[in-house]
Amino acid sequence: MTKYKTTVTHLEMMPPFPRAAHNFLWPEGVAFTRETNLSIAAYRSLYDSVGRDWHWVNRRLLTDRQLSAIIHHPSTEIFTLKKLGKPIGFVELNFKLFPQIEIVFVGLIGDAIGQGLGTSMLEQVMGYIYAREPSRIIIQTCTLDHPSALPLYQRQGFKPVGRKQVTIIDDER
Repeated sequence: MTKYKTTVTHLEMMPPFPRAAHNFLWPEGVAFTRETNLSIAAYRSLYDSVGRDWHWVNRRLLTDRQLSAIIHHPSTEIFTLKKLGKPIGFVELNFKLFPQIEIVFVGLIGDAIGQGLGTSMLEQVMGYIYAREPSRIIIQTCTLDHPSALPLYQRQGFKPVGRKQVTIIDDER
């Protein structure tokens, strides 16, 4: 069992929201689509592929039933980024407290980082969120995440609203 101390930063965005990018074209062979019935196995595989290096542990600890209750709930929406049909990233949204919307996860597999795909993926999902006319959009990151995460969120217009120190226990490292 390995313990990691980290600082979690909570961010928010309030109206008026920036204009969404239009007419975005993904590179050839890359598609970003909403998943309507992602299997537990596919979700676990993608979550692990994206989050293992950043110590994403919360969803690993859930039973299949617990995880299904979250990812198949009507208030959860998941978008995957695929290259030549293979998942390379995802965004998970939570609408449970709508008109507040939470961006729960944003991430790419290691090989896809550094190509601008994360920024493009987030910009696409932000346009989708803005169309829903939320009262508030929230997201969080921590110092264990990729170093570009916090600056990316701030470039999108998110403002830090709180920080806290936590300890992450990662049994699989």
